[in-house]
Amino acid sequence: MLVELDLFSGRPAPRWRLDPGAAEEFRTLTAALPPAGTASRPRTPGLGYRGFIVTDGDKVTRVFAGHVTEGTTPRADPDRTLEHWLLSRLPPLHHLRPMVTAALAENDRDG
Repeated sequence: MLVELDLFSGRPAPRWRLDPGAAEEFRTLTAALPPAGTASRPRTPGLGYRGFIVTDGDKVTRVFAGHVTEGTTPRADPDRTLEHWLLSRLPPLHHLRPMVTAALAENDRDG
């Protein structure tokens, strides 16, 4: 399972692989989320933090601002549990953790 942090424009996005145990935990957490219903999906900003893109074989899941979209299935994550979970799996050598943490906090205040 490959995780991409959608953060930069014009620079390669940071990517890392989840180990098999973490990949299974991601699948379990995603499956436990309720359907999003008719709630509108947040607009993705053109620049800056735009969430995570998780690729599991041919399945692509986007996680951003309390919404999780797996294919055409939207799920609600109002507490942004999955987003914070993915951030906690960012490899330790990345200097990006403070930047993403600040973006999550800003989105929490705005949203």
